[in-house]
Amino acid sequence: MKQKRFAAFVCVAVCGICTASPPQFQTNTCAVQVDGVNVGTNLTSGNSSLRNTVAWEPAGQLYHWWGFVADDPAFPSVASALPAVLHATSTDGIHFSSDTQLAYSVSAARYSSFGASLDPPLDFFRAAFDTQGGTWKMLNWSENDQQSPSRWGQYNYNTSVNDLGSVASNTSVVHQGPLNTPVAGNHVGAFGLVDGKLYLRVDTATGGNGRFAYTDSIPPSTGAELDEADLYTGTPYCWLLAPGCGSSDPRKPAYVHNVGRTLRQHDGTLGTYYTFRDASTGARLDKQIWYVESSDDGATWSAPTGVFADGNAVTIDRQPLDAAPGSANFSSIDVVATATGQRAYFSTQDSAGKYVFVATRSTAADTIFSDAFEGCGG
Repeated sequence: MKQKRFAAFVCVAVCGICTASPPQFQTNTCAVQVDGVNVGTNLTSGNSSLRNTVAWEPAGQLYHWWGFVADDPAFPSVASALPAVLHATSTDGIHFSSDTQLAYSVSAARYSSFGASLDPPLDFFRAAFDTQGGTWKMLNWSENDQQSPSRWGQYNYNTSVNDLGSVASNTSVVHQGPLNTPVAGNHVGAFGLVDGKLYLRVDTATGGNGRFAYTDSIPPSTGAELDEADLYTGTPYCWLLAPGCGSSDPRKPAYVHNVGRTLRQHDGTLGTYYTFRDASTGARLDKQIWYVESSDDGATWSAPTGVFADGNAVTIDRQPLDAAPGSANFSSIDVVATATGQRAYFSTQDSAGKYVFVATRSTAADTIFSDAFEGCGG
């Protein structure tokens, strides 16, 4: 049985406010590559390759990457749908080699059964292993169609589920359809699926990370929200829909970006990693990965804290980030738990201003990411 980390929270007894001690990650990162090309602007000039997800599969000791490797010149088209998602694997979590694109299996549900006239565009997605069913899931969120009625029916502003089977390398996908849930049309992305609970970034009055009991079926469904993690208290930002945000609450109006990750960590806790965006412009807001933690399976959460003591110290293969103010702020966060620690993935901008998807290991990780750093290789 895994030992709990009893010192994970620093609490103020009078107020009952707890702050987590976040996992520590190396500030030097490595650019993630697919077939020898940096994920980001180099791979896709319109940065569609930043729409991706990463997983670690213990059975094969492999990292898996799924993402777009071409921009969509006529959105929404098949270039933004599931069959355009490429799968790749890696032994080091940095240099990925592609195999093939995803495809619907013969037993997949048809999107037309859920009111869609075209294969719904996938704006953001998360891969997660379903410990209840023993299969890998791909959770896909589709944006609000600018046409009315929506061309993607029940997928509109909703998450859909695809089953990859018992091995992550399987590319023949059983499509299960969009979520039938009280927050269909009122959430902006799936952060994870952990032990039968689905975590969705909800557009509620508090805009947090909601926990839902998940029913794996065709179509998949959830019950009502069980709990919701507060992602704003103590940060420089307020939820754009909260009363007084930006006025009586002088903090900067913002929203938590659609891409985040909730996962089971090595010490048994749940961790949620996320980033902020400007409420008016959608711009990235800081060089930080934000973090909340739960030691009771998501019933209660710590106050938010930053993962990096100084995000300005982050480098890519020992080279500085873009120096223009705000240009290298962080987003596209994903985190995986491996055999030796945790690895964080996120996007930033290099010294040439190009967007780059980078990886960094936790401070207890292997020597390639230690202080005796020898380079990212290539």
